[in-house]
Amino acid sequence: MADADQTHHHKVEGLLRSAPSDEQLREHEITDPNQEVSRLSIRVLLSISSISFIFSTSLGTFLCLVPVLGNINEDLGPDPSFTWIASSWTVATGVGLICAGSLSDIFGRRWFTIGTGVLGVVASILGLTSHSIGQMIATMTLFGLNQAGAVNGFASVSELVPTKYRGPVVGIMNLTALPFDLCGSLIARSMILNTGPGWKSVFWMALAANIAGTVACAVTYFPAKPLAASASKGSMIRDFDYVGLGGIIVGPTLVLLGVIWVPQYGATSAHFLAPFLIGVVTLVALGFYEAYIPKAPLLHPFLFKRVRTFTMILVVSFVGGMMFYALQANWPTFLTIMYTGDDLLKAGVYQTIMGASTLAAGAGSAVLLPWIGPKLGTTALLSIGVVFEVIFIPLMSIAGPHNKAAALTFSFFAGVGIGITTTLPIVFISLCTPDEWIGFATASMGLSRYIGGSAGTAIYTTVLTSKASGYIPQMVTAAATQAGLPLDSVPLLLGLLTGAMPGQTLASIPGITTEIFQLAYSAFQDAYQHAFRYVFYTSIPFGIVALLAALATKDLSSHLTMKVAQRLVTDVKAEDATVTKDAEHGPSDHEVEMVESTTPKA
Repeated sequence: MADADQTHHHKVEGLLRSAPSDEQLREHEITDPNQEVSRLSIRVLLSISSISFIFSTSLGTFLCLVPVLGNINEDLGPDPSFTWIASSWTVATGVGLICAGSLSDIFGRRWFTIGTGVLGVVASILGLTSHSIGQMIATMTLFGLNQAGAVNGFASVSELVPTKYRGPVVGIMNLTALPFDLCGSLIARSMILNTGPGWKSVFWMALAANIAGTVACAVTYFPAKPLAASASKGSMIRDFDYVGLGGIIVGPTLVLLGVIWVPQYGATSAHFLAPFLIGVVTLVALGFYEAYIPKAPLLHPFLFKRVRTFTMILVVSFVGGMMFYALQANWPTFLTIMYTGDDLLKAGVYQTIMGASTLAAGAGSAVLLPWIGPKLGTTALLSIGVVFEVIFIPLMSIAGPHNKAAALTFSFFAGVGIGITTTLPIVFISLCTPDEWIGFATASMGLSRYIGGSAGTAIYTTVLTSKASGYIPQMVTAAATQAGLPLDSVPLLLGLLTGAMPGQTLASIPGITTEIFQLAYSAFQDAYQHAFRYVFYTSIPFGIVALLAALATKDLSSHLTMKVAQRLVTDVKAEDATVTKDAEHGPSDHEVEMVESTTPKA
């Protein structure tokens, strides 16, 4: 057994050092009868269910909290750093994901999965006891690490099923977050209105769910020895790429910090340039280091040489993240200003339109992949998703205060494209990667999406802020003064409309009337409509890049086979016990009769 493990270790090390093509590796062909299963056992189904529950709990907590960040700031602040409640989650998730994916490939996923639930429990308790914005930032940092482990669950479930059915499993796992994708905002706002703890009720929900998910994973998920594990723990520790681990923590963290600071400080400020440039230099240096120095590089350089599969899929994922997270951040503002005002429940309902189409298209395309993939090809499927983004996100610029139907319709179809381009890459990235490194591949895809999301949010928010700061004073001032408002009262009116003057009331503005305010608010809406048009237009060049990348990808439908990458220890033991029992008791009377009846008579 030791010799076999050592042989496997040398094989894996050879993969790390070479840059083979997909055809040379034939990674998803069945070479051993044990790699194929006729049906999934109840143990596998329970494991997938438990991991999916952890994932939906983690994502659901974030989706409930983000729409009510303003309420959290009102209760615990006000504090200008409250925006870091969401930003800390993004940084922790992106960096934690690449670490969890890479390390779980080598050391196994069971304890990473259980640890994910434990982190959720600790974060929930910290959130319940938070009395300041600083404590909330710490809470969401822990929840970010919790989400990193939860996303790594896609690798865990994908390796337990045949590659042909990775799509359906990923799609169904995404569907477990259905209530939060559709109604996260509605759930949180309802808790604020109808429960004593208000928004902290989200943490009570997260606490109970994480405890249940942790216990479920602990009693159901027992994967076999990791495919990338070497002969002994000692050799794994000795040969481990510690420099690579440090690099993938420091580099992405600095890049994300720089990008997140763009809306607040600008793209020419030291707050952006210093961490961003240092992070980029760190990543470039890390790339050279990984390619030439370590014995077992943690970043697997050979994967990035698969340009038309691995690398192009990362590009599509990056742009998909730009679209998804940027719209998640800015679309609620558009809906509130144009249509819902202070009606929290209506705002939550309107936000579910895009969420519903995103989830349905993403899960649907993944579930149907085994049947439509071989017919249309994975290249066409991915390209269709990008086409929806390229067409319908710019069309959202038509929407305005008197065109609600256009806003909801185009956002629905934009969500279709976003759903496809953020879900299918999860499956495709695992199909162009050796099974040994599926965790790293999934993590790379996730990190590209989170960096893209941070970049998109920074770019779109900067564009929106820049344009709105020009249009709002100009258009509101003209409308209000023409209606009779004294020029000296305009700054107070602008402060009320933009929220720049907390506590400002309509009655405290000299010369204001209901008619003047209505005209001013209508101008305020028109100003935001003009500003948002540039946000939607900005998506066009990024969408074209994603479309070219999607069209350049190779068709991966031939990799949809019945090969299973990983088995559960409990399944292996059950099969061994069956074989041993049969060997001890010999063939049954029926089997003897069958043999005798087919044996020629002398």
